[in-house]
Amino acid sequence: MSAALLEVHGVHRRFGPSEILCGVDLRLQAQQCLALIGPNGAGKSTLFNVISGSLSPSAGDVRLDGVSIAGQAPYEIARRGLARSFQISQLFSRLSVRDHLRCACLRELGPGAGAWRGLWGSMNAKPAVRERVDHFLHTLGLHPCADLMAGELSYAQQRLLELGMVLAGSPRVVLLDEPTAGMSRSETEVFARKLRELTAGLGLLLVEHDMQVVFELADQVAVLHEGRVLACGTPAQVRADAQVRQVYLGAQGRAA
Repeated sequence: MSAALLEVHGVHRRFGPSEILCGVDLRLQAQQCLALIGPNGAGKSTLFNVISGSLSPSAGDVRLDGVSIAGQAPYEIARRGLARSFQISQLFSRLSVRDHLRCACLRELGPGAGAWRGLWGSMNAKPAVRERVDHFLHTLGLHPCADLMAGELSYAQQRLLELGMVLAGSPRVVLLDEPTAGMSRSETEVFARKLRELTAGLGLLLVEHDMQVVFELADQVAVLHEGRVLACGTPAQVRADAQVRQVYLGAQGRAA
């Protein structure tokens, strides 16, 4: 088996006497979408927090490109090429769409940005930054909204902007935590199409409750239940698993 881009080995996470993660093992290959599903309270967000550095594992290891990142600070992990989104919007309501993306492209400035000339002055002086911002505005379909404040966008547009910010730093692994929650069906379809287009070639770990999105996007599906991986396989294999259907999919699995 080829080396995985992201590996989770026997990860445990305890909060006092409560064990939320109980020996989780996952492998994400390059250019693969792995969907993580499971009932509320299964430990999905805790696992995301351990992988991205917001929490340290109580035991076990997380490896990116074969190098342990367990216990590293989130900014250190981000510099290694792993980026994530959150369930709750992290935008600044009175900052424009364009300026959100400019901030997210700071990494593109590199150490040669020169002496301090003010944040926007430094970024506007970099043609590569302007071109990258314009690229995301057009690809996300947000160019008509470029100069609107983030608080003026619809909820679905805000989530698209957050996706652009996650991708602006050129990550190799992307973690998205329930990105389509709260969207209408038509908004979800647009978002899923953009997500597939923009993450092509990357490793994508996705927590998602919309089974239509999961079975449309995922190459592999892992089911987390009570802090353990109950099953992992192709969407068809997981959908057909009797134990998975009993504890989680239920009518969703029959309808998918």
